[in-house]
Amino acid sequence: MPGDKIEHPTPAEAFKQAANHAALLRALFLHPKFKYAQPPTADFIKPDLEATPTALFFAADFVQNTYIEYVIPFLPAGATRKCKAVANPWAWSDPAYAWEWEWDEADGGGALKDKDGNVKEFPRLPQREAVEKVTDLVGRGFMARKVILENGTDPKAQLLAGGQTFDFGEEVRKAVEETYPW
Repeated sequence: MPGDKIEHPTPAEAFKQAANHAALLRALFLHPKFKYAQPPTADFIKPDLEATPTALFFAADFVQNTYIEYVIPFLPAGATRKCKAVANPWAWSDPAYAWEWEWDEADGGGALKDKDGNVKEFPRLPQREAVEKVTDLVGRGFMARKVILENGTDPKAQLLAGGQTFDFGEEVRKAVEETYPW
C-alpha cells in the first residue's frame, strides 16, 4: 500500500494486505502460548488473560483492531466470513467451515469471485478517508513491528508490550515483516 504517494489501494493491494494481516493474526492467536477460557469458534473467542502472556495478548489485540479498522474497510462486505485467505484464525482452522469466495489471480490484477465466477466489487472509499486509513495503517504497522521485533532490546517497545519481553517466535516475526514491510 505505501509508496511515494499515499493513494487508495487497488483491489489486489487491498486483498494482499488483508491476506497478510490474516496470516499474522493466525500466527498470533494460534501461538502455542495464547490460551483460551473456552475452545474458540469461528464466531466467538474468550481469551484466558491470566494464562496468556500480556505482550502476546496486547500484540494480537492491537493487530486485530488494526485489521478491523484499517484493512477490512477496503474489502467487499462479508469477505472475512466468505474467503478463507482473509478469514479469522478460527474459521480458517475449521475444516468444516464453508468458503464461498476465492481470490483469482488469473483475472488481470486479480479478482475476488464467488463459486459461480461472479466478481465481488471492492468498495471505493472517499479519497480523504482512504488516505487517513492507509496513513494510520502504516503508523500502526510501525508500532506492531516495534513491539513484536524489538520488545527484548528496546525499553520503549517493551513498555508498549505491557512492560514485558516476549519471544513471539519465528512464524510471528516473519508474518509481521511480510504484513508491515515498511
